[in-house]
Amino acid sequence: MSRHMMRPALAGMAALCLLAAACTKEPLESITPPPAIPVQDTTFAMNNPVNAALLLTLVNDIRTKGCNCGDSFYAPAPPIAWNKALERAAYLHSLDMKEFNYFSHEDRNGQSAGFRISSMGYTWAAWGENIALGVLNEKTVVNGWFNSITHCKVLMNSRFTEMGVAKVGNFWSQELAVPRSGK
Repeated sequence: MSRHMMRPALAGMAALCLLAAACTKEPLESITPPPAIPVQDTTFAMNNPVNAALLLTLVNDIRTKGCNCGDSFYAPAPPIAWNKALERAAYLHSLDMKEFNYFSHEDRNGQSAGFRISSMGYTWAAWGENIALGVLNEKTVVNGWFNSITHCKVLMNSRFTEMGVAKVGNFWSQELAVPRSGK
């Protein structure tokens, strides 16, 4: 294929990426112990329009059956539960990305999701994060994450037991974690 023929194909792939959400930022995952972080105010009001019950159903339907993440099959994983602290961490990150017009796992101060999760009072043993940007709904964002190899691996990580998702404008954040035992 000539270079001139490849340009329309690449443009088409970029448009598909925006529609399918499968090409969103790479997920981030960590299993290092959390640092000591002062807990922020966790009682703020959120205007989070996501349907938590639907998100849990969509994620758990795939987790409990197992799936392919690219060429690798991931065995069924236990269902995951909704966690308000993780939702609040996701909400603050989506809000910050929208208000300051950026799209990254690191916030404007270079902090990771682990910091944001800890600042909501959640003591984690491991965490993961997926983000997406676009005019998406619960079904399209979950499908996009599961159709992306790296996002899928985070979603199928059997260690994670809880999640929270938030959307502000077209900015989506999903925080997944497992609490540290003995917390």
